[in-house]
Amino acid sequence: MNQQDVNQSIKDVRNQYLVKSKWKVKEMGMDITTFGPLAKMAKEEYPTLVENFYRYNPVATVVSVGINHFKENIAIGDTTLVSMYNLPVLYGNKEKAFTNISSAVLTETVAQKLFGTKNAIGKSLIVETVNGAKQEYSISAVLKDIPKNSITGLIGVDYNLFVPTIGNQFYGGGDPAEGWNSPYEVGMIELKKGISPQQMILPFKQILKKYSDKNAQDNLEVELAPLKDYYLKNNNGAVQKMITALSFIAAFILLMAIINFVNINIGTSSYRLKEIGLRKVFGSVRRQLVIQFISEALILTFIAAIISLALYEMLRNLFGELLNTPLISVWHFDAVKIFLFASFLLFIGFISGVYPAFVLSSSNVINAVKGKIDSAKGGLLLRKALLIVQFSLAIIVFISALNVSKQMSYVFHKDLGYNKEQLLLVDAYPKQWDSIGVMRMKNVKQQLLQLREVKDASLSFDIPVRKPPGNITLYPQGQKDNNPLVLAVFSADQDYATTFGLKMAAGSFFNHSGGFIPAQIVINESAAKALGFSNANAAVGRQIQQPTGNPMLTIAGVIKDYHYSSMQQQIEPLVIIHFEDARAYRYMNLKLATDDFPKAVDAVKKKWKELLPDAPFEYVFMDDQFQSLYKSELQLKKATNIATALNLIIVFMGIFGVVAFTLAKRTKEIAVRKVLGADIKDILSLFIKDYAWLILIANLIAWPLAYIITNKWLENYAYRIQQNAIPYFTVCIFIFVTAFILITAQCLKTAVTNPVKSLRAE
Repeated sequence: MNQQDVNQSIKDVRNQYLVKSKWKVKEMGMDITTFGPLAKMAKEEYPTLVENFYRYNPVATVVSVGINHFKENIAIGDTTLVSMYNLPVLYGNKEKAFTNISSAVLTETVAQKLFGTKNAIGKSLIVETVNGAKQEYSISAVLKDIPKNSITGLIGVDYNLFVPTIGNQFYGGGDPAEGWNSPYEVGMIELKKGISPQQMILPFKQILKKYSDKNAQDNLEVELAPLKDYYLKNNNGAVQKMITALSFIAAFILLMAIINFVNINIGTSSYRLKEIGLRKVFGSVRRQLVIQFISEALILTFIAAIISLALYEMLRNLFGELLNTPLISVWHFDAVKIFLFASFLLFIGFISGVYPAFVLSSSNVINAVKGKIDSAKGGLLLRKALLIVQFSLAIIVFISALNVSKQMSYVFHKDLGYNKEQLLLVDAYPKQWDSIGVMRMKNVKQQLLQLREVKDASLSFDIPVRKPPGNITLYPQGQKDNNPLVLAVFSADQDYATTFGLKMAAGSFFNHSGGFIPAQIVINESAAKALGFSNANAAVGRQIQQPTGNPMLTIAGVIKDYHYSSMQQQIEPLVIIHFEDARAYRYMNLKLATDDFPKAVDAVKKKWKELLPDAPFEYVFMDDQFQSLYKSELQLKKATNIATALNLIIVFMGIFGVVAFTLAKRTKEIAVRKVLGADIKDILSLFIKDYAWLILIANLIAWPLAYIITNKWLENYAYRIQQNAIPYFTVCIFIFVTAFILITAQCLKTAVTNPVKSLRAE
């Protein structure tokens, strides 16, 4: 699917919106979630404005079918899902996809995976909840596989199994969709036709005033994000920026190819001056010549288009893999794409035939019959101008590619503050978040540590791939009930620092040498500063106040700041609580003692199945997770490298064409110079000097543009390289040297030719 087509298959997509939260203190909640009842209340209290609503809570847990156990992503949500978005139903009743509170809806791929057949109507599955209980569901509908969208794939994970919120026991019977105490439900609404998001500003404020507490009323602003372009604009417009960058690169390549095509056409047509002169002598009028040249250019363009389409289809999968995005087949082009492609062909054909059609056809008949290329009015000047454009574009892309590579090298070689090597991350199922589940998972950890392939192990709720979404309210040192700080928080055990290689600034990572001590926390250096401590040592052992009703917390240690998310984000204050206090975990993190990964994974998997026979073994390596953080950047790096190679090939082909044309034009001049005593070195310097000026001008044009473009891209990173002159001079020298070699190779043959032979031919 084309990235720009994401969400376009959704029913009434122009009226569909995601309910987002804009908090004055961003740590108070996530921007893509909201209070569970908010979307429902908007529909119930303002039915003239809101057509429909859908809310869901995304979870990942164990799904069992008989003796088989799978990790599945489940959306616990409203039963309005299928009808509101008109999702295609393969089996079941489209009007009532969910028949009761114990029914489930899934996609055809998941049905095939779980049951071995797409028609899974009436079949049962078991979902494991966080309290250790199991809940049975019967399949009531099977959907066709859902195209990429921002409903079931909002957070980058596709949810393909859906169960009703009502009656769900995942959180022990509590219904997060009906509580005003937690702003972590995904909410979506469909507005009535003709209703704008601005018309919902006041209703949302009134709903919050009526149902929520003062804290939410003072700090929360509800926003509606249109689903029609949400995928493009989400995450600070990351996808849109990537599409724009790739589009510019493609446009540069196309422009350079077009310039070359025009140059070649101008060059070859200039040799047809005698033909033009003779046609005029025999009665041809200018209109006939214009039609002839335009027609020839269009035919050549059409032939080139056929070849390019064939090559595109042959190389589509290869480039799709390089760019990590599927490319649509020629056979699936819609009417719009066909029209744009045809219009593009006509445009290229026309501009490539303009010069011979309108300029050469107006040449003086006598000069044309003699075949004097000098009469090609401005042809050489035009071709050199086009060559400057080519050089400039190639230099811009080349410099940008070098800077993108430097930034990626910086990212992958910078000290992260933790060690991502040989870290195996296993999804810790089952998620039994109580004292029994905690004790069982601690036992699993100890058993895994006995494997010789495992060096260290730790249980945690989060890993360094994002800013933790949880938050905790603390009061700075010496302050009480005044200016509270809302800080990011996650839970981990006492071995987390050792397993991930975190460095301590002061104190210890919980009671690392002894047993669990309640109400201890570990903070990073940024949190220590935010809490008012002069240094890390001053924070150790100090007690921190929480809001009334919560216990005092003791700082066990301070860790050095580390990159817990992408380098696009600044390192901010972070609090870690012990996972036995939180009674919550999601990952079993294993530091391997060997680099024989297949053997280590097999050993861990075997032990895992022995200890947790009902839990699937799902794992990933930390360095792969880290690389996935920069998926779009790596995609851009590949694209710029490919573009640089193509651009250089095209620009040097352009040099070849222009030099060949110039040599043909100046054959007599070169012969006369040789007769008058010029040697080969003088002839070569004549041409090299001529094109050196073109390259110099191109660099003067390209450098400021490349700097602006690269600097704009680097602004996306909180931690980035500083631009210097090395890439600019590197590109300049490379272009000069390569052009020098190419020009020398072409001119050498003409320079060594016997001048007598050239003059006789003339």
